[in-house]
Amino acid sequence: MKLQDFLDRGCKIEKVHPSVLGSDAEISIVTVEVKCSDGQIHKIRAYREEASDLREFIRTKISNTR
Repeated sequence: MKLQDFLDRGCKIEKVHPSVLGSDAEISIVTVEVKCSDGQIHKIRAYREEASDLREFIRTKISNTR
């Protein structure tokens, strides 16, 4: 997963649209902005089933860091 590669390099999730804490109903596109230590911002887009998987991955990451 591309997001995991960025996180492994020390990059941080800046924004997720739509919010991962909301409902998955009718979500077909998810956009994640990741900021790396060099200041670069990368956008990752996921569609349909990948969007649901990506949101669940982020939810799991959030709950594991608390």
